[in-house]
Amino acid sequence: MVDDAVMLMIVGMSVVYVFLVILNLAMSLLAYCMREHTRMEEAALAEEEIARRKKKKKRIDAGDIGTQTAVISAAIYAFRNA
Repeated sequence: MVDDAVMLMIVGMSVVYVFLVILNLAMSLLAYCMREHTRMEEAALAEEEIARRKKKKKRIDAGDIGTQTAVISAAIYAFRNA
């Protein structure tokens, strides 16, 4: 009875271990196959980030600081009085 339980435990743990090894190998293979696609996607995201930062910088530089200060002050005044 105890021998059967120990044998079942060993078989079950072995199956789980083999499954995890196969899963790890499959994930490594997928990462290897997709590495070029990942590099291209990261480059595209970096270019978008640079373009977004340039656009944001232009928008901040183009605005009048006095006008921005007045708008912010008006917003704070309206919030406090609401």
